[in-house]
Amino acid sequence: MMFKFLSIFIVLFFTTVQLFSQTDKIIVPVSYDQLSLNEFIEKAEQDFSLKFFYKFDTLPDIQINVPDNITPLLTVLSDNLKEFNIVVSADNRGNLFLLKDQPLVTQLASDYFFDPEKGSVDSTEFDKKDSDKDDYLNTNKEYIPETILIGTKKAGLYTSSHRISGYIRSTRDNSPIIGATVYIEELETGTATDHSGFYFMTLKKGKYTLAVNSVEAEGTKYRINVLSDGTLDISLEPKVFQLDEFVVTADRFDNVKGSQMGFEKVTSKTVSEIPTVMGERDIVKVALLLPGVQNVGEGASGFNVRGGQTDQNIFYINNIPIYNTSHLFGFFSVFNADAISGFTLSKSNIPIQYGGRLSSIFDISSREGNREKFSLRGGISPITARLLVEGPLVKKKSSFMVSVRSTYSDWILKLVNDPDIQNSSARFGDAMAGFSILLNPKNRLNLFGYWSHDRANISFSSKQQYGNAGASISWNHFFKNSHDLDVSYVYYNYEFDEENTENRHSAYSQSYKLNHQELKTKLTLRPTPKHTLTLGFNTVLYLTNRGDFLPLNTESLVKPKTFEPEKGLETGVFVGEQWKISSKLEMNGGLRYNLYSYLGPKTVYNYIDGVPTEIDNITDTIYYGNNENIVTYHGLDFRVGARYMINDNLSAKASYNRLHQYIFLLSNTIAISPTDFWKLCDSHIKPMVGDQVSLGIYSNLFGTLIEASIEGYYKDVKNLVEFKDGADLTGNEIPEVDIIQGNLDAYGVEIMIRKPGGRLNGWVNYTYSRAGVIANNPVTGEQNNFGLRYPANWDKPHALNVVANYKITKRFSVSSNLVYSTGRPITYPTAIYYQDGIQITHYSLRNEFRLPDYFRIDLSLNIEGNLKSKKLFHGSWAVSVYNLTGRKNAYSVFFKSENGIVKGYKMSIFGIPIFSVSYNFKLGNYDE
Repeated sequence: MMFKFLSIFIVLFFTTVQLFSQTDKIIVPVSYDQLSLNEFIEKAEQDFSLKFFYKFDTLPDIQINVPDNITPLLTVLSDNLKEFNIVVSADNRGNLFLLKDQPLVTQLASDYFFDPEKGSVDSTEFDKKDSDKDDYLNTNKEYIPETILIGTKKAGLYTSSHRISGYIRSTRDNSPIIGATVYIEELETGTATDHSGFYFMTLKKGKYTLAVNSVEAEGTKYRINVLSDGTLDISLEPKVFQLDEFVVTADRFDNVKGSQMGFEKVTSKTVSEIPTVMGERDIVKVALLLPGVQNVGEGASGFNVRGGQTDQNIFYINNIPIYNTSHLFGFFSVFNADAISGFTLSKSNIPIQYGGRLSSIFDISSREGNREKFSLRGGISPITARLLVEGPLVKKKSSFMVSVRSTYSDWILKLVNDPDIQNSSARFGDAMAGFSILLNPKNRLNLFGYWSHDRANISFSSKQQYGNAGASISWNHFFKNSHDLDVSYVYYNYEFDEENTENRHSAYSQSYKLNHQELKTKLTLRPTPKHTLTLGFNTVLYLTNRGDFLPLNTESLVKPKTFEPEKGLETGVFVGEQWKISSKLEMNGGLRYNLYSYLGPKTVYNYIDGVPTEIDNITDTIYYGNNENIVTYHGLDFRVGARYMINDNLSAKASYNRLHQYIFLLSNTIAISPTDFWKLCDSHIKPMVGDQVSLGIYSNLFGTLIEASIEGYYKDVKNLVEFKDGADLTGNEIPEVDIIQGNLDAYGVEIMIRKPGGRLNGWVNYTYSRAGVIANNPVTGEQNNFGLRYPANWDKPHALNVVANYKITKRFSVSSNLVYSTGRPITYPTAIYYQDGIQITHYSLRNEFRLPDYFRIDLSLNIEGNLKSKKLFHGSWAVSVYNLTGRKNAYSVFFKSENGIVKGYKMSIFGIPIFSVSYNFKLGNYDE
């Protein structure tokens, strides 16, 4: 009851009084109740060392009624004196002014610099020149005595309700503050900012106290006077935590009140605290610690989400899709964590603007660039060096961000006591660059570029190089104080080259290119505070080219082959709405219509009906010219979700979504390889269709100390692309002869318990999941596993993740995680028999056995440099141990026949503890 009084009273009115600076509460004597104004002023001056100044002849003879909840002093006085036209004001020295008819003015009027017809306030229009040269007194933002005018009387002459909106950003680097609450104290209602820091509300004309709060920034209050529609952009100071926060939220903004399901949001701070491999922070490795997300093995690229294949996930970074997310074949991701502000993972109830993937959308946001000042940061680890530079181009108007990362890992290979390894090399690098331009208060322009490259020369096996390159330009237009329009154009290119020398008689070279060009637009309309309407479209042009498959040298017996390119056009039109039906019930839903065309030039083969799709059964060959339509598929995606508040700390949620996917990986390996091919659906391979139903209960325990959730799901996928037993896709010119389409069903339960703050913080999650496949075509007779259901390659029923951080002091912290999962399925040889003297190995049913269970513990110690408030550089050290127990987890099990005996071997990637030390640095001090 008293804490609110203390925080406002001390900070605003008597900062010079040190007596109360170390107390948590002030007990106001009962004798303060029902005092005359003179008595009240006399006691307040005596008890709290205040000084009152009166600007009228006589004090009115009234009784001051101090309520039991002790509202702020100014509010108490103002409520009692407003009928006498007496205004109470305060300065920052602890002086109170009682003025007749008008408040004390200590600054220029908030609309001093503005055209009264403009109806909006934007501080960027009158930046103070050379502000760093002036030594003005800093005022505290907790309470603003002045009133900010929003709109104009003329614009609001004929309406009573008005739309108020704006952006909330950090003063540190101008990045949007997601999930900040904007609260009107008088109405006891509010809203939260979205992914771009945007908020919107509707208010009637009048004066209000607007409170803005965020877990990552210092809260502030404003006194606003709403005259008409208008905007108010707010900048918040970063919060200085005595204990570092740990932020992972299970939906958009709030574990209980948010309407999203299967939604994970992770900040850059979370990424920095997770123990690393060889000192390199990795957002993909953090994602693998979230419920429902697993990969097939250590060091493997890609991951599986809720029983889906790895190619059913898509990564975006600032609208650019990234088709290969791994460096060094999966040991590291292609995303430099220093340049990332955070990411979201949607695995059910996927937002309506996304399409084309059945399992998950991984949306990464880069740092936007600091519009206030120049900044530099970086780090050095055993195998990489990285650097990020950001700053304003024009202060408060535009900014830039550039990051680079490169490896020098060859020295590690030289330490291995194997000539083949010593003569090998592996290198990678990546870079990002972003430019953000505020054209005016209603228009923003963002340009972003991404590049990554890998080169590996394995002396006894192959030479490979592969890379991503992409660029995006995005325009955001804000209009009518509540609506916004986003338009983006994206260009992306992925390519690889391979020279395989593993067998000299089958040595070959091959290249591959994939080009993705996309135009997308999204219009968000907010006609009322209870309705948010989203509509738009996107269109993607796919171009793939497998190049030539050629013999590598004169000894190679490989037959040269030339592959035809592929072209496809996918277009989606969508509309969705989020509807706050009541304080307890909120719904969201939408429709997305997909149209996909497979285009020439292309040679298409026809086969005999009712028989297996094989080369011997080809009946006809048809050639289609450039851009000629070969086949068209279309479908309707559905999204619907609901959240019901059982009470303030408990909610139930449900969702259903259907999605279509028109591109998939052509690979018969367990993990994603950089040399896998992306293949478009064609006249023989139909698009995959996925349906998912989810139900969940979400709760906050002990206030907001503990967040808990349990969510169950069922997923059904039709036309799943599976490969026939024994398929060899490397040099196959006609992929459909090695493909069989089946059905996947997956189901599971995810339990999450999280403690987001305090000296000890982190989370525990457990996932039970199953995924099974039936590949049986009754028309052609083609089938896998005799037509019986078999576990999917990524079926791992049990998974447990424990993540914990403990803050020893402000400079020292310890982080650890524990990972356990069931081993993935595998097919084993079960017997040997001889026919005509030839040894034949008999295998089990498909995926009938499993690898040993996976278990790993990681540990890291983070050491901050000194905490001086002013210094040129701040440094920190991270010491980590990956696989602390040295467990030899099986990546794969393979078999060899030796002297007529089949022997099994287990291969481990990290069979010993991996120690690493990295040094991180930045300009400025710790708090920045």
